[in-house]
Amino acid sequence: MLRRVAVLLIAAASTMWICVFAQPSRVQAADPVGWRPVFSESFDDAGLPPVCAPYDGASDGTQASYFRPEAVTVEDGHLILALHRRTYGGKPFVTGELRCLGAVQQYGRYEFSARVPVGAGIESLAILRPLDGQAPQHGSQLAVMARPGEPERADISNGNGTATTLRTISGSFSSGWHTYLIEWAPSGFRVVIDGKERSLDPEVSTVQRWFGFAVTAGGDRVGTPDASTALPAQFQIDYLRIWAFEPVASAPAVAAPPSTVDQARPGNGVPGRRWSLWLAVAAVLTAALALVAFVIRKTRPHRPPSSHRA
Repeated sequence: MLRRVAVLLIAAASTMWICVFAQPSRVQAADPVGWRPVFSESFDDAGLPPVCAPYDGASDGTQASYFRPEAVTVEDGHLILALHRRTYGGKPFVTGELRCLGAVQQYGRYEFSARVPVGAGIESLAILRPLDGQAPQHGSQLAVMARPGEPERADISNGNGTATTLRTISGSFSSGWHTYLIEWAPSGFRVVIDGKERSLDPEVSTVQRWFGFAVTAGGDRVGTPDASTALPAQFQIDYLRIWAFEPVASAPAVAAPPSTVDQARPGNGVPGRRWSLWLAVAAVLTAALALVAFVIRKTRPHRPPSSHRA
C-alpha cells in the first residue's frame, strides 16, 4: 500500500513538472537581419501615429474619389480608411489616404496586416511614393481588388525611375486578415503575402520615398462602384511596422524572412507563466511533504492498546 501511494504521488508530481517546466517558452523573434526597426504601430490608441497624417485632396487621373481627413480613423485597435458615397470637390465619393511622410527613407521594409473591402469599383492600396516634384516612374504600390463574382487579384507595380513593371497575382484577399510584406532593397523589390513570396523584381528606385495606405473608387482598372457595392466600405489595417535598410555582411537583406508583430515585439515572456511556475513548485512541494508524512506515519512504532499492556 505504501509503495503504491508513493508511486502515485511521484507520477503526479512528474506529470505536473513536465507540463509546466518542460514546456518550451515563447520565442521572441529578433528583427530581420539587415534591417533596423524605425516605426511600429498596433493602433491600440485612439489617435493616428505621429509620423503619419491623412491626405486632403483629389485623387489622381480618372478616379472618382476625393481624399478627406475624416475618412481616416482609428477604431477598436484598427486603422480604418473608409469609402463613402458623398459628393465632394466634384467627385462622387469621399475616401481616405494615410501618408507616413515622417518615415521617408531610401530603401525600406514594410509589414502590415490588413483586411480589404469587397465591392465593384473599390481598390485598396499600399503605396510607396517619392516626394512631390519627383518623377512618377519612381512610384510603387500593391493594389488589391475584390469584386463580387469575379476572381480577386492584386496588382503589384514597381517603378525603378525609368520604367514601371506590373505583375498581377490571384488570391482570396478578402477572406479575413492577411499579412503583407513589402521589401525595397538595393538587391530588389519583393512582395510577400502570408509568408509566401509573390513577386520579386531586381530593378528598384533609388530615390527616397514615403509609405502609406489608401482606398479609392473608380478608375480605368476597377470601374466605378455600382448599386451592388455596399457603402460605406472599409479598408482596415491591424498593424504597421517599418524598418530601415542597414546592410550587414552575414546575410543579404532581400532574403530576410517575414515576421509578425506578436513575434517581433520585445517582451519578458508569456504573461502568467511566472505564476504557473510558482504554482507548480508549490504543488510539487506539497506532494513531497504529503509523501514524507505518510511514510513517517506508517513506519513509526505504534503504542499497543491498553488491553495488551502487562
